[in-house]
Parts: sequence; structure tokens; C-alpha cells
Amino acid sequence: MLIKFKAQDQRSLYLPMATEGTYSREWVSVARKLGLPWLPLFQTGIKVEVAALPAVMYELRQLRAALVDNPGSTPVVERIDSIIEALSEVAPAEIAEIFIG
Repeated sequence: MLIKFKAQDQRSLYLPMATEGTYSREWVSVARKLGLPWLPLFQTGIKVEVAALPAVMYELRQLRAALVDNPGSTPVVERIDSIIEALSEVAPAEIAEIFIG
């Protein structure tokens, strides 16, 4: 995930999500089972409107909840936690562009 900010002097924020194999196997497959529309789209990469950020964060939380009780998914849950934490610290009004993929 790459977030570019409106302020020219503010560095872009890069949040790695997962390797292609892990994303496909553990993120996308569970997201589809849960009926989450956004997360599967990120496998190929898309630009996301700032207004959609709350929906993306909701889906991340839903994915986390589905995986948290599976000990084999601990690294994915930890990655999701770090992404949610980082996104929670970003003011949407300061974001110029979001690309996830």
C-alpha cells in the first residue's frame, strides 16, 4: 500500500501487505469467503479513493477477526494489525492518493 500526501514535503507512506502467494492464499481466499469486495481487488493493484479508506479498514478488521484464532495465521494477523495502526494515524484530509497492490 502506498499513500501519497498533499503536502509536498511529507514523505509517502509505504505499508507492505504480503507476498503474492500469501496474499492470494490467506488474504484473498478468506476475504472472498467473507464476501469482502475490496481486499481481492488489491491482488492486481488499484487506486483507492480516500473516501473508501473506512471501508478498506473495515474489511481489514473483518479479515483479522476471521484469522485471529488460527495459530498459523499469526504473521498475517500481525501484518494486518500494523497496517490498521498505521492507517489510523493518517489524517484522511492530508492524503492525495492511495494505491494498493
